[in-house]
Amino acid sequence: MLRLGGEVGLRPAEMARVRLGDVESQDSHHFLAVRDGDGITREAYLPTDVEHDLRKYAGSVGVGDDEPLLTVSPRRLQMLVGDVSARVEGIDASSRDLRWHFAAELIDTGVPPHVVCAIGGWERLDSLEPLLTDPDREDVAAALADDDGPDVSAELRKDVELAADLGTALVGAATGGEVAQTSCERLTAADGIRFAWLAERTGNGFTFRGASGIDEAAVEHALDEHEAAAIDAVETSTVGVEQAADGPLALVPVVREGAAAGVLAVGTTDAVREDRRDALAVLGTQVGHALAAVERKRLLLADTVVELDFRCPTESSFVADLSEALECHVELSGMVPVGGGSLLYYLVVEGAGADPVLSHASAADAVADARLIEDYGDGASVEVVVDASPALAAVESGARVRSLRADGGDATVTVELPGEADVRAVVDAVTDAHPSVSLAAKQQADRSVETDQGFRERLADRLSDRQATVLRAAYHSGYFEWPRGSTAEELADSLDVSSPTLHNHLRKAQQKLLTAFFDETPGSPSTADRRR
Repeated sequence: MLRLGGEVGLRPAEMARVRLGDVESQDSHHFLAVRDGDGITREAYLPTDVEHDLRKYAGSVGVGDDEPLLTVSPRRLQMLVGDVSARVEGIDASSRDLRWHFAAELIDTGVPPHVVCAIGGWERLDSLEPLLTDPDREDVAAALADDDGPDVSAELRKDVELAADLGTALVGAATGGEVAQTSCERLTAADGIRFAWLAERTGNGFTFRGASGIDEAAVEHALDEHEAAAIDAVETSTVGVEQAADGPLALVPVVREGAAAGVLAVGTTDAVREDRRDALAVLGTQVGHALAAVERKRLLLADTVVELDFRCPTESSFVADLSEALECHVELSGMVPVGGGSLLYYLVVEGAGADPVLSHASAADAVADARLIEDYGDGASVEVVVDASPALAAVESGARVRSLRADGGDATVTVELPGEADVRAVVDAVTDAHPSVSLAAKQQADRSVETDQGFRERLADRLSDRQATVLRAAYHSGYFEWPRGSTAEELADSLDVSSPTLHNHLRKAQQKLLTAFFDETPGSPSTADRRR
């Protein structure tokens, strides 16, 4: 099981369907046809020793070529992976951890990310982005160097320096307009560049965002003249080159959070060689990262937001499907974006026990992993890793999920955007990914801005005097540092309390501190409060 996850990249549900009859060999290589409930989804690569061990195991237990090798449920396999890894010294991994290890090992050995996606079952290249390190100046220079020549060309050296300088300049940009204008001005100041302009993809067209060395009217004319090439650059995420009346025009995709969100057009004095296209692609990625950072910052600081309610039926939402199948109420108590284009849901289920909830989750195509947090008898708190959902599509478009609840096969996801955000782009992203989802409501909402002092006062209202004393003493004595400046026993002696009493006060104080920090709004009840 561990090898199927860590060396072949299979999910528990895929492990449960492995058959020797699905193994094919070509020359000295072996491939496994990976199945889901509807048929074959992809071909995975089987290392020779793994293929040998599969056949050896099948022979030892008498399993035929058309019979599943593992005769337990995906949920049981998931649990066994955790149990087995826990017994191996130095390993404590879930089935999801094994898949990430599989991808990381391949990328580290030089396997192209698109190949890793194909054999590992990831649908998008940006799913592997957490495994890819951001290049520094040396990496850029090495990647763009001409290995066939004695040295990097003078022009390419300037492009590398421009990329590094632009990255530094964009760190301080406070708005999307400032990112666009700074990028264009820095480019135009470089040798060999006549002008630059940036346009954002909105719906089926483009919207002007900034320019240098060219006026807005000329940009609009260029967009009309080269619209097809600009769209192609965005949709393929590749640098295109057009021959305009006044010289070469490079159309650079602005890559934002894994997808091209616009085009950066650069008018050059000379023909755009292949190596310079690579340098311009780096610039487009830098601008995209800066735009994404500004959007996240604006979302956090905006006083006025737009709230969107999406209605999600069972075919588009695991949460809706769960509520219908088990006739229960499901509510999101917390959510964390995780690597690989997934969301970590913390769900509170009322009206269904832990076992049926986990069984339903393990069988769901959109769920990569699930585990029990707490069993309430007629309800449960569970952690679920979701690979596909309307909420994920909204988050990837820059929205923030405020709530998610489901009853009777109908789920409602409420997301918020900054007041000036492109609402239509977010709606299109969600409904394009999940056609059965519909926008149920849209409204403006004011979000209160809390000061540091207000946060402290709110926390002080929650802490008892003893809890505040213990928390403060633990902080100042270095208890939370590593290595610790004081042990729990030393801290208990200093406060003249028993060790269990200290831990009790400290744990409750930490819970209240984290609840105050993670609460959506001041005074809203925590998940623990709702359960009580």
